Amino acid sequence: MSPGARTPSPGTAASTSPASPSAPATPAATAATPTPTPTRSASVTASTASLVEAPRLTERIERYLATRRGRLGLELVDLRRGQSFEYEAKEGYCYSTIKVLILTTLLRQLQEDGAELGAQQRRLAERMITRSDNAATESLLAQVGRDEVTRVATLVGMQRTEIGSGWWGHWRTVPRDLNLMVDAVLSSDRVLDGARRTVARFLMADVVPAQRWGVFAPESSTVHVAAKNGWGPLPDGYRVNSSGWVQGNDREYVLSVLASSSRGFTYGRRTVSGVAQLCHEALREELA
Repeated sequence: MSPGARTPSPGTAASTSPASPSAPATPAATAATPTPTPTRSASVTASTASLVEAPRLTERIERYLATRRGRLGLELVDLRRGQSFEYEAKEGYCYSTIKVLILTTLLRQLQEDGAELGAQQRRLAERMITRSDNAATESLLAQVGRDEVTRVATLVGMQRTEIGSGWWGHWRTVPRDLNLMVDAVLSSDRVLDGARRTVARFLMADVVPAQRWGVFAPESSTVHVAAKNGWGPLPDGYRVNSSGWVQGNDREYVLSVLASSSRGFTYGRRTVSGVAQLCHEALREELA
């Protein structure tokens, strides 16, 4: 099947999943967060940035992780300078970070059909992204179809993401693919037009307060973040992931982290947030 060709998505789709990890209790609503339009050159994207070694940042991350338990890998892309950095950026489970790809698939289908989000679709998309609602995710995945998610992942360039027949949380990916996914919803018209990218950015910027950790760590009145986190238990500990875009204080970057925590969700969340803050601080200057 040609990556650019759309195949009809099934009207209904059966989907079986294990008991989904429950999100922490969250407020019923949260105030909208500003989502400025990216200001960088359109020629700089997550896919065109040059990989650098960044020994100073490597040393800072290793010194911090020496005080923590668990494993962690990441990719950081400085969109202003066109540099990227990887640290132990190995494959892991997607968990709810992949909901951004499901949203992108829905928006791409509507774009191809010349249609807008319906009221029910908008409600489901809001619940899926801002509250990480798994039931809403199942509904939208059934609507768009797994073959279509695979097609859009190919358009995005997610070459190492495995979209299988099982539960979407246990699809596998790498930090680079997650960064390509996030970048695709805010930069190039290659996948989504400007209006539909704005829809995705607003949702990712409006995540409920209890889920604003990880890439959200440096958020302030002058630093704006649009991101999606994911987490869930496995026999050897929690998987704690974070993927998103950050702009402000002379920075613009995308960062994706896949981590495991043998001490539970809260501990792992703090570890990921700590590393995200280190990455933010490192971008005061060039990575290398």
